[in-house]
This record gives sequence, structure tokens and C-alpha cells, in this order.
Amino acid sequence: MCSLFQIEIRLTVRDDADMTIEISLTGRTALVVGGGGGGIGSSVCHRLADAGADIVALSAVAADLNATQAEVEQRGQQCASAVVDVHDLETLRSTIENHPEVDLVVNVVGGVTVPHWHRLHDYPIESFDHLLTTNLRYAFTSCQTVAARLIADARPGAMVNISSIASKGQPLLAGYGAAKAGLDSLTRSMAMEWGRRGIRVNNVAPGTVNTPRSGRPVDDPDDPLAKGITLGRRGTPTDIANACVYLLSDLAAYVTGQTLDVDGGPSRGALDEYDLPVFVTNPAIRARFES
Repeated sequence: MCSLFQIEIRLTVRDDADMTIEISLTGRTALVVGGGGGGIGSSVCHRLADAGADIVALSAVAADLNATQAEVEQRGQQCASAVVDVHDLETLRSTIENHPEVDLVVNVVGGVTVPHWHRLHDYPIESFDHLLTTNLRYAFTSCQTVAARLIADARPGAMVNISSIASKGQPLLAGYGAAKAGLDSLTRSMAMEWGRRGIRVNNVAPGTVNTPRSGRPVDDPDDPLAKGITLGRRGTPTDIANACVYLLSDLAAYVTGQTLDVDGGPSRGALDEYDLPVFVTNPAIRARFES
């Protein structure tokens, strides 16, 4: 399989010639923290491999890593993997240190599972702390570990953290939104401190994305949220992965410290009759609050 990811753009120039812009990450190695599960992490690994990068995938689920490794190798690229729980920051750090070849990073792990949705008046501090680690603290550790090696070796690199439009504030997601807002700030700080060392750091902030955790069929024609999104649909994992590939590539060589919203247009929406955000469609979450 061809490992060159190409974007063809027709430009009008004096001789009316066509021009091809190529995104190639050949010779690069990307660490993908959360590189599996059939959602954004899997798609990031696929698209980076399509662009020619080798992959180091980390996940808490061995079966996810087995699938990712096979899918990357089918694309003609190498894939190393390790089972790591990002709450174990020391193991995360030591595992990354075992891969000094890494010069690209995508931190995908994050999100908020059903037990950690709460209204603010009774929001447990345990949930808040859990979400800070799952969405912020581990990303600090992974970026810092890779950056230390790159700086010591005088090598350039690029990193992307997966943030969220919830960083702007969302009902029921106070801990998650606060963690992602912290990630936005952390990304800007890293970009400023490491820029002169040749390391770029950016965020991709998805809106609502159809993944295995969303609780809805991927192509649901009756999706109530779709009508509230400017482009008329939820995002796909590939939409997010494509943005990551761009920010890691040389096409974004002068882009750092930025957060790129990939949300199909304004998609935060309003509250429904249960005072729930309209994007909440997971039945297990709705059942907790509709009563």
C-alpha cells in the first residue's frame, strides 16, 4: 500500500499547470497515547501510517493495541505498542523513554465516562480529580518526556493534544471542561517554551464525534444533533485524525500554540426539555438525568 498521503489542490497559475501538495511523514515516528479502540485513536494511527509515519501506540486495552498494530502494518508501516494506564504516570513516562525514536506525539486519551457526569451543586471531587488526570496530567507527562529527549538530541518535533470545545464551558461537564481548558493553556505554554528548540505544539478541539462511545449509530439519519450543526452532521474520527496529520506535517510548519476547532461549525447547542445539552444522546447518560 502506498504510504504517501496526498492532497491535490488545483491552483490557477500563469501556465495553468496543476500543483500537488504532498503530506509526507516518512522517516518520522509518532507516539499515539490512546492509539486504539475503533474511534479517534485508531483513526489517528491509520492516517499517520497512511502519511508514512511509524507508530508507537499506547492503550490500557491489549486487544485494542493488537488491532492497531495489524492495521498499521497493513499500511506498510512499523508499529510498536505497550499496555499503559495513563493514571500510572511513572509507567507512562518510563514506557515513552523506551522509544527515543519518537518525534511526533498525539495525546488522544480523554473524554468522560458515564459515572463522571454530574451537576455542579453535587459534583464529587473524586470525579474532578479523575478527569484532571485522564485529560490533562498524563498529556503533560507524555509531552514533557518526549520534549526532553528531543531537546537533548537537538531534534525538531511536533505534538498535538486532543482538546474539546467543552473547554469553553458545558453543563454537566465541569471537570472535563476545566481539564480541557487547562490543556489549552498548557499547550500554549509548551509551544512558547519549546518553539525555539524546533518543537511545535497545537491542539485539535473536536465537537461531538460519532465513536464507539457515543451511544448512537454512526450514520443515524434521525440524529437529533445533526440539525444543530452547521455542516449538518456529527464529526467522524477521520475528521479529527486529518486535522492531526495536518498539524504534525510541514504544511503547518509556521503553526504553533493554536487550538483548531473541528466541530462542523457551532455545535454546542442549547438545553432540551430535561435541561440536558442537546448533544447528550448516550442512553445511559440520559437515563441518569431524565428521572
